[in-house]
Amino acid sequence: ELKQSPYKVLQDWQRYYGGNLLIVLPDAFGTASFLRDAPDWVADWTGFRPDSAPPIEGGEKILSWWREKGKDPRQKLLIFSDGLEVETIEETYRHFRGKVRMSFGWGTNLTNDFEGCAPTNTNRLDAISLVCKVTEANGRPAVKLSDNPAKATGDEKEIERYLRIFGEKDRVEQLVKV
Repeated sequence: ELKQSPYKVLQDWQRYYGGNLLIVLPDAFGTASFLRDAPDWVADWTGFRPDSAPPIEGGEKILSWWREKGKDPRQKLLIFSDGLEVETIEETYRHFRGKVRMSFGWGTNLTNDFEGCAPTNTNRLDAISLVCKVTEANGRPAVKLSDNPAKATGDEKEIERYLRIFGEKDRVEQLVKV
């Protein structure tokens, strides 16, 4: 039942919102396990937001998965959004141009890019995270594994249990700025 929960959430979303904003966020328990176990109907959704994987690597895995499912990636959408800088956006755009439709969710480094602007060394202008994370649901602890182990949240024992269920394939630790 737990292993099917990501797809149950997507079914509920589709039912509640009438097929609008069909963008998959696949990394809650790891993109590799999500793609490995995803039902065929998930490939009919508009696109994916590969949030915690390196953008080119994560995007390529999703394009390969779409092709395996008989879908043309040029008709799909990837929304890149994790810790983007101007250089990352440009490199990602050049790599995927003509292969897939793209959008970029540029947050912290667009709206809070004051690093090094003060005349003196201060941390008062450091970026902050405004991301809200679920910690529990119905009195039970919530877990997010993420493709980046540094972004995993939840009780340590629960994280270990989820890793036994979903696996650790393709999880790569990266620096989390905020």
